[in-house]
Amino acid sequence: MDEREITLSLLGEMLAKVARPHHADDELPSEVRRKLGLLGLPDVEFATREELIAGLWARKRSVLMAMEPDWGGPGITPPSAA
Repeated sequence: MDEREITLSLLGEMLAKVARPHHADDELPSEVRRKLGLLGLPDVEFATREELIAGLWARKRSVLMAMEPDWGGPGITPPSAA
């Protein structure tokens, strides 16, 4: 796995933990907040879950967009998927 794939995996893991159903007054575990900070999300301590989810999706989109040039385009799409 390269660095982008590892980052995507971590982003997916954090999205699953942050976006799961919760009580309104539930705090995120400190380990989850620490990992979010390592992913470069600002103001992790004071952000709402909604803000964190938006930040995670924005980061995931940027990583996916950086990976897009590696995609070969429609030329490699199997005929059954076209």
